[in-house]
Amino acid sequence: MEDSEVAAAIWKIIDSSVVGGSPVILEAPGGTSLRELLAEVGRWAGRPRNLAADGFTDPSLTERTGLPLVEPFGDELLEMRGWAYKAHWIGCGSVGTSHRERVVVVIAQREDPAVAGFPEGASWAEKLRILTGWEPVPQPAVDWPAVEADLGTPLPRDYKEIVDLFGPGGFDDYVDLLVPGALGMDLVVWAKSDGDATDLWEPHAGYPAPGGLLRWGASEQELDFVWQTRTADPDDWPILVGDFGDWERFDCGLGEFLFRMLTDVQYGFPTSHLHAHFFQRHDLRSVEG
Repeated sequence: MEDSEVAAAIWKIIDSSVVGGSPVILEAPGGTSLRELLAEVGRWAGRPRNLAADGFTDPSLTERTGLPLVEPFGDELLEMRGWAYKAHWIGCGSVGTSHRERVVVVIAQREDPAVAGFPEGASWAEKLRILTGWEPVPQPAVDWPAVEADLGTPLPRDYKEIVDLFGPGGFDDYVDLLVPGALGMDLVVWAKSDGDATDLWEPHAGYPAPGGLLRWGASEQELDFVWQTRTADPDDWPILVGDFGDWERFDCGLGEFLFRMLTDVQYGFPTSHLHAHFFQRHDLRSVEG
């Protein structure tokens, strides 16, 4: 069984939703490379978090941050990397005894991180982080003054907080963020190309026209996710979501919109019916970024 076959077995378990109260543990075939397996799973699950290394398990782990992936192995655990993926935890690691070392996969049920509530005063970006189980990873800092100078406008504070916290990627396989410097998903590049298409945003104008539309997200659902830049204060820009100019307006910031898009059935998005939510990171940084 090759790494891709192990990854396919993981996906089959997740897709069948057979994971219940007890974690499912798979032992990879002898000769399986943990590094290659991590890379294979990471192709669709994103970048993993480090739960254990060199026989040392992170003592700060909780149910929210991956504890179910390390508990089954006790002192035998040597390495473990984990992902929060939809309603599951996925872990790939190695365990060892005096006789041998082996590569293992563990899949556990992931409870809704929002059940325990949110810290008092948490921003919408922080609520999104808790909701998705996302743990920030090191990433190049965005030069926001340079980006805003290039666009000719300041950007909403919650958008910048979300980008700084999450980086390039998407929520629930439904909407992807446009992020400055992300190859193919660069906010500035899209803004300039959208502005050249005069009929793109009918009946509205595209940015930088006064009150124009500035795209912040993309989706395979053929929906446009934009701000309407109708006020001087970007924190007051409403969100418009539409299909071929049929717009629905949301008078809130981006952070609140994303949170409610994922959780509020009254917003009408299919993501609100999911058991758990996730952010999938895309490593799409350009050379310049």
